[in-house]
Amino acid sequence: MAVAYHINHEQGLVTLSGSDTVDIDDARDLGRAVLQDAQMDPKLPHLIDLRGLSVTRTTAQARAFREFAIGEYAPNVQGSIAVVIDEALDEQSCAALYHMICSIDRAELFDHYDQALKWLMRREFLAS
Repeated sequence: MAVAYHINHEQGLVTLSGSDTVDIDDARDLGRAVLQDAQMDPKLPHLIDLRGLSVTRTTAQARAFREFAIGEYAPNVQGSIAVVIDEALDEQSCAALYHMICSIDRAELFDHYDQALKWLMRREFLAS
């Protein structure tokens, strides 16, 4: 599967990942699955790892994804959200992600996985 998630209560982290080519609707469906999972704890931080990912989408799909991310996903996650990207993601997708992340006060965009983890640990440790 090109997209997946894992809820780890022991480590206190929800991870979402994607690889290869992903249709943006599949990414939105993954986000919905996380929110609907009985194990989901909205207080847990989220690490969204998009390294190695390329996205297919239409303009309408991109708009619907943004509305979902800002209007449904982010409001239902109380923990911090770190998103990791790399050079595999096209410039248009990077720009769209950047603008989306700027709209979510508990979210940050990273190009290094280790920095994202460090940021999450600091934010969550200071918040508790």
